Amino acid sequence: MKRFFLGALCALTCQAVLPVSIAFAQDECTGITTNQQVDKCSDVSKVAADSQLNTSYHQLMARLETQYQAEPDTETAYTAKVKEAQRAWIKLRDANCPLEAFEIKPGTSAYTTTVNNCIARMSRERSVFLDNVAPDIVSGSAVGQGTDVSCPSQNFAQFLSAFSANTETQRRLTALAVKVLVLKRTEDPGRFEPSITAETGSGLMFPLMAAVGKGKTEGVEIETVDDTHMNVVDKRAGNSNIKIFNFSKTSCWALVGIEDWSLSETELVAPARPGMSRAENLCYQRAEGLGGLGFLERYRLTAELIEASLENYVCAAESGDPDASLSAASLSLSQMAPQLETSKLEALFKAASTTASGALGYATYFCNGNSTDYNGPCLHPEEAEREVIRAVSMGSTDAMNYLGSSFESGQLGTKDLSRALACYQLSAEKGRPQGSDGVKRLVSQGSDIKASHCL
Repeated sequence: MKRFFLGALCALTCQAVLPVSIAFAQDECTGITTNQQVDKCSDVSKVAADSQLNTSYHQLMARLETQYQAEPDTETAYTAKVKEAQRAWIKLRDANCPLEAFEIKPGTSAYTTTVNNCIARMSRERSVFLDNVAPDIVSGSAVGQGTDVSCPSQNFAQFLSAFSANTETQRRLTALAVKVLVLKRTEDPGRFEPSITAETGSGLMFPLMAAVGKGKTEGVEIETVDDTHMNVVDKRAGNSNIKIFNFSKTSCWALVGIEDWSLSETELVAPARPGMSRAENLCYQRAEGLGGLGFLERYRLTAELIEASLENYVCAAESGDPDASLSAASLSLSQMAPQLETSKLEALFKAASTTASGALGYATYFCNGNSTDYNGPCLHPEEAEREVIRAVSMGSTDAMNYLGSSFESGQLGTKDLSRALACYQLSAEKGRPQGSDGVKRLVSQGSDIKASHCL
């Protein structure tokens, strides 16, 4: 019954809810003691190496665009040759790696791990190769010459403090061509995807980063990609405004990429929801957009994007909007985002209960409370039954099946197979297979069961 409660609620509100991706978790490859951890580590390595390869490729294209601005024909020919070479290399990699695993049975974890490790190794080697094609110089040309005065430190933490100290230093230690990732809306309303472009120094708005102290700075995470690549994840402006700064080192460290995981107002063009203020409407659109990206589990910020979605749904729910309220409450119980306090959760479900799906959600709250793993009897069966009946009266077929299941099992205090059959029949008449299955199950138990009334 517990699974039915959460399944019905999630089917209505969670869209494509999946377990939180851990593909980019740095601790996946530490303390390995099981074969399953070895498999996961190989997948982590493959994804990370592929991500770095993608970054190196786009940075090379940005360098070519900048270095050959005065020679457009040469730039066109050069980029075409890079694309041709990269396509050929990908075919080579994808043919080589199954060859390495040829003597292992396909489909086994050992086969997958061997192929993953091969892809990761070759991708890392390719990244180094691409980084050395048409090498860039930093805006302050002395850095490229290895002058000690121009390079604050080879130690990245010390370099970062110096880099972020002021606008002048940031300009000098930023590559001439920078890969910029921003979120752009798609043709599918409310959906967004990352878009990568190249920007030159003149197109960047300095300062790019707020100052970072020499010690640990709250909201700033430094990630090591490899010996010559570092990422700085800046969460100081909150989960809705995360930026990731990519640094690369030749003779000195330099900023070569910026990833902006926020949604600018210029990209938020969805129709306004009645009853919401402008700020609440923007919150709702951000919640939908960032949540949609997070649920895809394709990006390293999966957890942060989903948490940002919850924060924005809560903001939008201040209007009393039932859809925003139900989305916030459901996401809080999904185990994909932090749980809200009980009083807040109840208020959200109550606000959502003006709709059929909201009333059904409110019923699950009365049964399970603010718990994601409650397996006992329904905590408040009378209140839960009342809300399910309201949802049925508003035409919810999920509620019809829910109520039929409760009458069949007695979970909500009333066991009545005749009423259960009536509820399942209502659902079946509306084409729901769960209703048809319920009818068949009850009929098979005995011909003396006659449908009475669902409500």
